[in-house]
Amino acid sequence: MRELMNRKTQYVIRGGVEGRERLRVLGRVMAESTGTLLDQINLTEGMTCLDVGCGGGDVTCELARRVAPVGRVVGVDIDETKLSIARQEAAEQGLTNIEFRLSDASEISATPEFDLVYSRFLLTHLKDPVSAVRSFLKQLRPTGFLVVEDIDFSGSFNYPESPAFQKFFDLFNTVVRHRGGDPNIGQRLPGILHDCGIQNLKVSVVQPTGLQGEVKQLNGLTMENIADAILEDDLATPGEIDEIVRELYDYAADPRTLSGVPRVIQVWGRLPFA
Repeated sequence: MRELMNRKTQYVIRGGVEGRERLRVLGRVMAESTGTLLDQINLTEGMTCLDVGCGGGDVTCELARRVAPVGRVVGVDIDETKLSIARQEAAEQGLTNIEFRLSDASEISATPEFDLVYSRFLLTHLKDPVSAVRSFLKQLRPTGFLVVEDIDFSGSFNYPESPAFQKFFDLFNTVVRHRGGDPNIGQRLPGILHDCGIQNLKVSVVQPTGLQGEVKQLNGLTMENIADAILEDDLATPGEIDEIVRELYDYAADPRTLSGVPRVIQVWGRLPFA
């Protein structure tokens, strides 16, 4: 358990209840593009799925609905608070084919028992994403699918230019790299999966963007949720962080401004026949 808690320190974005609320917004913003991705996998009733770094379980629940009633889904995360919320919300939705586990990929049994392993916005935080992908593959049955979505933060943009956004952009990149992560790992995903043996790779790029609504609020939300890491690394003062957050929300409220999430790279493929 101590090792599990130590791993939390490498995650830049706040966990717990506040982190779950941010993920709830992110889940709604990403629902259409992730749903379109899952449509291409042709999930069928009875399949078994693993969602690694499941957070609040938004995609876990979607997977469960797609493989119900016979199929089952396991969601794995290192944040027990988020998992507790996820269990409650899954029960409220009547989803009985889900199990949420406090663990990470390296601690899951290497027995190949899943038809699909999925992970979204996890690898960007890890010091050794290649080892993580290899651990994903150990969970897959022969010809099983691996599906990964992650960010390329260098593709973030807004219009017109915003000094607050530039400060947020620089702080996010710096604090992720301080902890050994890669804020632009999306660019590397196809090569990583190829080198790990995934065949018939397919790639898509999505970037939810808008003039209004929750998609514009995510920059401010994310800035709020990386504040602890920024302060810990002595990159800005509380007053400076508050000012950036305020300006980001003001920018988002202006119907003439355009902004959204960072560029997201979706990569998927299958294990070869034995």
